Amino acid sequence: MNNLKSEKSSYLKSAVHQPVDWYPWCAEAFEKAKEKDMPVLLDIGAVWCHWCHVMDGESYEDEETASIINENYIAIKVDKDERPDIDSRYQKAVSVFSGTGGWPLTAFLTYEGYFFYGGTYFPKESNYGLPAYKSVLTEIAKYYRENKEVVFVQSAGFYQRISDDSNKFSIFNINIKKINDAIKNDNSLNLNIDYVRRFINEGALEFKLHFDEVNGGLDESPKFFYFSALELLAWDYIINKDKDSLNKGLFTLNKIAAGGVFDHVGGGFHRYSTDKKWIIPHFEKLAEINAQALRVYSYYYRLTGDKVLLRIINKTLDFISGDLYDKFSGGFYASIDADTGGNDDGEFFTWTYNELKEVFPDKEEFKTAAGLFNINKEGLMRYAEGESFVSSNFPNKSFWQGDIPNVLYAGAYAKALGGRSYNSIISKLKTFREKRKKPFIDRIKYSSINGNIIHSITELSKIFSPFDSNRQKLNEITEKSIKIFLDIFDKNGDIGRFAGEPGGSVLDDNAYIILALIGLFEVTSKPLYLIYAKKIAGYVINNFYDSEKGGFFDIKHTTKSSKIGFLNHKEKDIADFGGYSQNAIVLSAMAKLHILTGGVQFKNVILKSFEYFINEADMLKHNASGYLISLINYALGANVNIIAGRYGDKAVAGFFDISGKFNGNDKLKASFNAFNIFVDMNNKDLIGSYSSFEGFEKGDMLILEEIRSAALEFGRIKKPLVFRCGNKSCGVKIL
Repeated sequence: MNNLKSEKSSYLKSAVHQPVDWYPWCAEAFEKAKEKDMPVLLDIGAVWCHWCHVMDGESYEDEETASIINENYIAIKVDKDERPDIDSRYQKAVSVFSGTGGWPLTAFLTYEGYFFYGGTYFPKESNYGLPAYKSVLTEIAKYYRENKEVVFVQSAGFYQRISDDSNKFSIFNINIKKINDAIKNDNSLNLNIDYVRRFINEGALEFKLHFDEVNGGLDESPKFFYFSALELLAWDYIINKDKDSLNKGLFTLNKIAAGGVFDHVGGGFHRYSTDKKWIIPHFEKLAEINAQALRVYSYYYRLTGDKVLLRIINKTLDFISGDLYDKFSGGFYASIDADTGGNDDGEFFTWTYNELKEVFPDKEEFKTAAGLFNINKEGLMRYAEGESFVSSNFPNKSFWQGDIPNVLYAGAYAKALGGRSYNSIISKLKTFREKRKKPFIDRIKYSSINGNIIHSITELSKIFSPFDSNRQKLNEITEKSIKIFLDIFDKNGDIGRFAGEPGGSVLDDNAYIILALIGLFEVTSKPLYLIYAKKIAGYVINNFYDSEKGGFFDIKHTTKSSKIGFLNHKEKDIADFGGYSQNAIVLSAMAKLHILTGGVQFKNVILKSFEYFINEADMLKHNASGYLISLINYALGANVNIIAGRYGDKAVAGFFDISGKFNGNDKLKASFNAFNIFVDMNNKDLIGSYSSFEGFEKGDMLILEEIRSAALEFGRIKKPLVFRCGNKSCGVKIL
């Protein structure tokens, strides 16, 4: 065994028996490199990553390659899911250096931790226009020995250049504009709602300028989901009445739903599409992406009532609450692998012609299935540059033998999704697929992923009334899942990176847990969740906020742990890389807390942070969609509707009913910018809980005071009511 045997990461555990003398990221490894005067080989990957498996099998499990590494390097292996702080910094370095990034990431560092050479995947033998990995290892070691002084000087200079905030855009030749006067001269942003509307519309317009009119999404290959940008399009419709934005977002979501990037059999989304038509995915299924998908699909369903979206929501929820959910302890797992062993990229998720003949012995049913999913047509994984992808496992297999795999690609048949024939076909495919060896599930529970999923499920819960059994089931899952993180916060003062373990949290962990807690407060009306959200937000401001300039660092500025190499630099970003930026999430959380609590500390950090990032957002446009959405959450304000009544009141159920309110109804659109909190006046324990909280001064938890006022009003008139608060005043409407 190497030095990974005590690690918790599934990716690191998978490398325990490799002949490479791996270290985890630690001071000891760099000290050893300094002692032996060796460069450091850094491998960053993930347990779900297909090409990481390929490189492991080809090189790191090869005795000859391992011998070269052990003789010339101190080797460090990092799980990008476990340590996003390390990954983001060295991804940036490799991307600037080579023009490409991704996993596996292969970086060569000095013993000070500074990058001097790297790339992504290197093949065992020269291939794909890349040199053989053994040659790379040998030549880099030789170069380091013969040019040591140059390596140290240049690597330190490179670090300074890319970590200097003043050079943030210089490598991309982007000229920073001065802060817009409309923002700089106004201390509240509330008075500049027209500016915010324009800012949102410009971001949406930039996305639409590069829109793929045939397939939806951006006109690119490979093709990514950009769920934050799709949410921005929905907001552009809501606040600017731009129907084109809504239509393009809806068109994209329908195209994705019909594609092979959606797992029609098991539900949920694969990582991204390798082609422009959403046909052939990279088959990993990441919890983070599915959380985003669930949330954005539910937003568009609330706006349009599109039945295809509802079916995708149901199947995605089934996947999240099935394969990813720990039914015994609560909480959600991180990912599902693309492979089941070897280099069989996506074999669990794909179907050969011969297999489908076995599943559907009836000729007519086979014909229906083959037609619906483009079998041996567009769904066929074959070599076709710019069109689709095929694993290296299948280059010599014959189309006529019927053993080339197919992806289930509905294409033009999106409207058939959920029909009788579709459901019958999927049911039989699922029964057959259950017999296969299943891909590895990474059962580690990260705070950020769990907060992300819980936040998304609470957003979905808003489709239902408080009395609906669906909402109650969703609340049961989310409340069970949040508990394990709150227990750790109580014991240690932080939520931790992993469920049940203190310490190591990054900004994302805290930000998503806060949003999850705010969502839980809204859908359960239990004040405990809001109190925790406010406490964790205080922890985030104390430990992550840049009080000098504004914005939040991705790692704690208060940490005293060893800072090696690029970890000396604290990152602040609003660019959406594969998801919503960390600052976008935390600013949305702070904006919602400001509305609900009236806490002035949230307003202060929000305004300073918005001003700090405004130039960057102006440059990035739709690539900073998450930031623009957080701007909406603050600048647009929100009504707080406290619905006081009794469990089962028809008038209360009617207030929450969204059916019949689609197609641009103003009442429905307004619900996207409101908190709707039902308080059951027959629930004495719940009512009592609003008076029992401690540790907050009067005015510090505004919403709890408003709920007590709504309860008093209900006691006076004895009828269901909405206690509607906004713009520093409250009014009563009898239901």
